[in-house]
Amino acid sequence: MKPTAPRRDWRRIHHSPIFWVGVAMCLAAITIYVLSDDLSWRPGTH
Repeated sequence: MKPTAPRRDWRRIHHSPIFWVGVAMCLAAITIYVLSDDLSWRPGTH
């Protein structure tokens, strides 16, 4: 049998600064979407 290559431990992804930059950008986008009335679609208003 071949020895299997060690798999990356995805539970440690939160130690990466790239992960936290992505989280911050997603939260910023959600906040901007919720707080701005111009970007959110409301039914019945055209």
